[in-house]
Amino acid sequence: MRNIYEIKYLRYSATKYRIHNGISFFIVLKGHAMVTIRENSYDYNEGELFILKHNECYKLDVSEGNVVVQIHFYESLIDNMMPGLLSSEFRLKGQSDVMPLRDALAQMCFIYLNKKVDKNINIMKKMIYILESFDEFIEIDPNQNIYQHQQIHPMIEEIRNYIYYHYNERITMNTFTKKYHLSDSYFSKMFKEQMGMNFKDYLTGIRLLNSIYDLIHTHEKIIDISEKHGFNNDSSYITCFKLYYGVTPKKYRDMFQIESKRFAKQNFYNEVDYERNLSRDEMRTQLRSFEEKYLKAECV
Repeated sequence: MRNIYEIKYLRYSATKYRIHNGISFFIVLKGHAMVTIRENSYDYNEGELFILKHNECYKLDVSEGNVVVQIHFYESLIDNMMPGLLSSEFRLKGQSDVMPLRDALAQMCFIYLNKKVDKNINIMKKMIYILESFDEFIEIDPNQNIYQHQQIHPMIEEIRNYIYYHYNERITMNTFTKKYHLSDSYFSKMFKEQMGMNFKDYLTGIRLLNSIYDLIHTHEKIIDISEKHGFNNDSSYITCFKLYYGVTPKKYRDMFQIESKRFAKQNFYNEVDYERNLSRDEMRTQLRSFEEKYLKAECV
């Protein structure tokens, strides 16, 4: 078991074919790149965004002097946030349509490089935003109904945004039924129709997702992590975590630490042939250059 996301920068890549797991977004920061999926090759120029889907067989070519950033979301994250997406047939819309998605991903990269105290929670919020707005930037095969595209109701959008920032507080369905003067049954039905799951499961999922960083990257006690992320007690947290992820929080932490050591000298790919990464200073330089050319909104 590994982390739920990873960001890497490539200034040179010439690989064999690989099977891709999860979903990866690529932004061409400088020059161009070519990705070959099965027998079809696609060229992407500076400022463009492309994606690799789950189980795609591909090879990536980035020639010397060009720079690409890859933002990889692991399978466990996608399954938790967007059930059914990994098995769906979809494609990104045109480059002009996906600019907000590209910019949000670039902003996530900026946050990742800063040293602010709230960096990790801001990354998590940006990831949740990216995944929950993802359906706006893709076209689904009309012949399947595994993953349904729909417009989020403004009230549900407001509730979702509130949960992002207050998920660790005492929130219940009653918090919103009172505010919007709705019956429990009407609210439950509407929320499930819009979000694809009931309110309690959604809130629990967000809390668990945010807790994962502390499990992996801190030595905080399980009981402290559970309270920090909105659970009434550690027993409730452990029960929910095992239900969602199949293992206890302690087992998850132990497994990840073992995997971290095993993969410390590798990339998350099955096989690495020729890849050259950027230093942290080079990453900042390339992102700043990209920001000046392409991003409308200021990045943090």
